Amino acid sequence: MKEIYSWVPWFRELARKIEEGGEAYLTEKAKQVEWGEDSSLLQQGDKGIDPFSFFSFLASKSTTNQQELVYNSVSREFEIKIPLPDMYIEDYYLFPSSGYNIFFHDGTNFYSDLLWRLFREAIKDNPNIDLDFKKALDIKEIGVAKLTQTLFLINPKYFLPLDSFTGVLSEARDPKYQSRLKEFKDAFPECQPYEINMFLYLQKAKKIINAESKFFQIDTIIDRSDYWDDFKKNNWVYTTRRPGAWEVLWVERKYHLTKPKRGDIILVRTGRQRGRAVGIVQRNDYDESGLNENSRIHVLWINKSEAQLFGFTDRGGFNEAGPGTCSAFKKTDGYKPSFDLINSLTGNSIQNGPEPDIDDPPPKTDTLEYSHSLNQILYGPPGTGKTYNTVNYAVAIIEGKSLDELEGEDREEIKQRFDKLKEKGQIEMVTFHQNFTYEDFIEGIRPVLDDEDRDIEYELHKGVFREIAGQAREDANQNYVLIIDEINRGNIAKIFAELITLIEPSKRIGSKKDETTVTLPYSKKKFGVPSNLYIIGTMNTADRSIAPLDTALRRRFEFIEMMPKPYHDSISKNIEVGGEVVNCQELLAAMNKRIYFLFDREHQIGHTYLLDVNDLESLAATFKNKIIPLLQEYFYDNWEKIDLVLNCNGFIDPQPSIDSNLFKNSELIDEERKIYELLPDDDDKWKDPKSYQAIYAQGQSETGEAG
Repeated sequence: MKEIYSWVPWFRELARKIEEGGEAYLTEKAKQVEWGEDSSLLQQGDKGIDPFSFFSFLASKSTTNQQELVYNSVSREFEIKIPLPDMYIEDYYLFPSSGYNIFFHDGTNFYSDLLWRLFREAIKDNPNIDLDFKKALDIKEIGVAKLTQTLFLINPKYFLPLDSFTGVLSEARDPKYQSRLKEFKDAFPECQPYEINMFLYLQKAKKIINAESKFFQIDTIIDRSDYWDDFKKNNWVYTTRRPGAWEVLWVERKYHLTKPKRGDIILVRTGRQRGRAVGIVQRNDYDESGLNENSRIHVLWINKSEAQLFGFTDRGGFNEAGPGTCSAFKKTDGYKPSFDLINSLTGNSIQNGPEPDIDDPPPKTDTLEYSHSLNQILYGPPGTGKTYNTVNYAVAIIEGKSLDELEGEDREEIKQRFDKLKEKGQIEMVTFHQNFTYEDFIEGIRPVLDDEDRDIEYELHKGVFREIAGQAREDANQNYVLIIDEINRGNIAKIFAELITLIEPSKRIGSKKDETTVTLPYSKKKFGVPSNLYIIGTMNTADRSIAPLDTALRRRFEFIEMMPKPYHDSISKNIEVGGEVVNCQELLAAMNKRIYFLFDREHQIGHTYLLDVNDLESLAATFKNKIIPLLQEYFYDNWEKIDLVLNCNGFIDPQPSIDSNLFKNSELIDEERKIYELLPDDDDKWKDPKSYQAIYAQGQSETGEAG
């Protein structure tokens, strides 16, 4: 697909060149351009060459057979370094042209001072043009459509044309342009004006959305890598195959990939609870060209907001969106403008589909709507930052912020606020283990030794859950958070007992639907879980898979997957020793690919193992003391598989065959058995950069990323 917005950077650079050069520069360069048969811009002399007339005249050349001549000449004379855009792309609307009424003067009256002042403000990233915009509209030759079309050419990242081509009509002398801009930007969250313009044009000209439009969903995670940046940048979505599973994967996906038609709606998510975007299908290569790795579903974005979805989406990497996905997007504040827009254009509504999966958590009640889930579990392999991220989750919940808001803040400051909240009792942490009991968590009887007569007495002890639940109920205006680390290592049925049902949103204190309390067995007190107590669990998938997890827990918690990020910005790509460079990002990606196929995706190595590795010495220590012991645990000391994970780089040393004289004629001895030894700590290979380069020397993708 050719880049439909390739003209934007070209026009932006041209505008900046003109702004930097000024009046004399524009006049000189305009005279040097090869305008072809029509050079009417120059016929009024220097006064007629203002920036608005220049851009309007240039845009008019995009519809003539002289376009290649003119635009190549402009690139050359103005020394535009950005490649020249394609001047004609079938079925795409590049930029507006004012038709016959091109110039911003009548040949007698000129307005250079006003137009240059307006131009210099318009080119800014966040311009304020209200006053001069009104003055420009007082000029007889200038209307709203003509003025906004040219402002759009000058700065397509801020302005939007109000004209008949997009269907965004305005009164002849409407002075409220900036407020109109805000209305459209609010309707298309995170989208650039040139994207909005493209959608509006195609919707009016081709009616790409209609009452027959269907909803589809796609996950950005493909073969363990997040492809959202590529989707977002290139205005497309697609899927890829997993090596070794070509036939099976295409059979699973082909009936979905070929279905989306022009005008259908694509809901983009990462995992089952993180929304990324809403797009409209413009063209489907899978339907037109067949199922191959080069096919794409080309989309026009109408919403590129990222948001925690209101509930779980349906399962599947790419399929028709059912009621779970549609409801999750529709009820999320960030995506409501998109659904309002779709409905206003088509009258379309979300159709009923299959019933949600029985493992999905119950929907939140009308009386309990939260920006954060009441019960959630962060799960993934070791070293993916699950416990680390509970700090942000807890602080965001208590401070009433989104996770995105905290991402830009200093980590140390967030941790300090977290520690203060712990001191105040608003955050509690507990770690589940095999011996953790109901008495530790809820309440129980504990022995107390009397120092005087040494008799043993017993007293009632409140567990951490009852303690924080009581505080949260007394302080109903504040949120409280209980963090349960390693939640899957405890016996859930014994620890929660009958209280497991009380954590459901509909059973919480304050729910008008089904508020529930129980009588505790030891204290005989009534107990309920308040609606301002949030529970965050962490789960190491290498310790236990999510599949056999207690069904009662799965139904009541929302699961947020945290997988390794081999291309994390804090992982070094250039540990250099003696002219040799070790790329730890590629190293981690290569090992995880091999682990995936030798074991499974849940036993990969997390990125946090390499976050503080900045030299060869720390890299060697990490391998000897952390990574290789972890691999020993994963593969039960199967050194042959460990050697495969390391790409046979030399850290695992195969030993000579067994000495035949060591044992006498025993059938129990396999003389061909291979024996492996780990290199001694003082071996030079630990500090040889080539040893680490060898780990990712083969199997690296063409792009340098895990595919």
